[in-house]
Amino acid sequence: MKLYRKIDPTTGNFIEDVLFESHPIVMEESTWESMDEFGVITSHSEWVPVLDAEGNQILDAQFVEEAPQQGFHLPRWNGTEWVEGGEPLPPSEPIPQEPSVEERLDSLEEVMLFLI
Repeated sequence: MKLYRKIDPTTGNFIEDVLFESHPIVMEESTWESMDEFGVITSHSEWVPVLDAEGNQILDAQFVEEAPQQGFHLPRWNGTEWVEGGEPLPPSEPIPQEPSVEERLDSLEEVMLFLI
């Protein structure tokens, strides 16, 4: 078994690690109909490998054998190498905290003294 990295074919973003005996190939469904001696038409289909102009099987580009470098936030395959594909996380805004009971009492006292 060999470890491959599955990528999104449109963006190149890493999806998951997968195990295969060999590099996956592109397959397509071939369908045809046949008629028996009684005139009954039967549909058949099977999955066959897609071949290039020289008759070689086409490797599925959705699977990459090379491992991404350590430290990438969201690794992305650009066709030749892994690059950083993630956006840095935006800085988080501080969460305002409710004033404590003492702070609320002090504010109330200041307002009351101002009104007197």
